[in-house]
Amino acid sequence: MNIYDTVDCPYCGYENDMSHALTDGLSDDNKLDWECQKCDEEFEVTVEFEPSYSADKIVYHECDKCGTKTRNIYKRGMVFPFPESLEGKSFCKSCWAEAYLKECEKGSNIKL
Repeated sequence: MNIYDTVDCPYCGYENDMSHALTDGLSDDNKLDWECQKCDEEFEVTVEFEPSYSADKIVYHECDKCGTKTRNIYKRGMVFPFPESLEGKSFCKSCWAEAYLKECEKGSNIKL
């Protein structure tokens, strides 16, 4: 849905502006009740989403501690809190979690 979407009232045919229709969220069945901006009759609107696709190369990063190649890297300066005991900049989830848990167990002051 873009800001120019409209739906015609099934009672009077008025073209209702739907640009703010999803501000309160949407039910699991993609339907919402709407009151016509002209005749004040309430009607049901079904929201349809068209698929949109894009592609990117898969980028693998090497963990500075164990050398594992992973798509999900934890980088110093990008993840908070970050364990002070880790030497390097980029780590796999396992190495980050292990260091974080050890510092939590020691009661270390992990910088937030």
